[in-house]
Amino acid sequence: MLKNIIDIAIPILTVFFGTLSAYFRVHDQLRRRSIKYIAEAEELYKDSTKAGGQKFSWVVDNLYELIPPPLKVIITKKCIEIIVQSSFDAIEDYAKMQLDMAVEKYLKHFSDGKSGDFIDFIRNDAE
Repeated sequence: MLKNIIDIAIPILTVFFGTLSAYFRVHDQLRRRSIKYIAEAEELYKDSTKAGGQKFSWVVDNLYELIPPPLKVIITKKCIEIIVQSSFDAIEDYAKMQLDMAVEKYLKHFSDGKSGDFIDFIRNDAE
């Protein structure tokens, strides 16, 4: 009886953990590529106004094409949308953090009695 259970459980667990492993590999790949595709969409639609939805759809569609057909049952377009949105949010948070740090440096520069245009300050500070 126990042998029969083991004979059934091992293949099921093997398939389960194999699928889980494939899911995490694909998820990680999608996360990395989503950032690349977000940048490409920004460039592709740079001359368009109010193209946020188009860019988002373009990124989701391109990422969905990367998913192997057997995993499309597990990784749906909705999952891709969540990955893209979280990647975009992370990029946006990072950009805000960098801007806040630059403004703080400029305000310190400004409060030290120095003057100058913010854009010039950023350009000179980067050098």
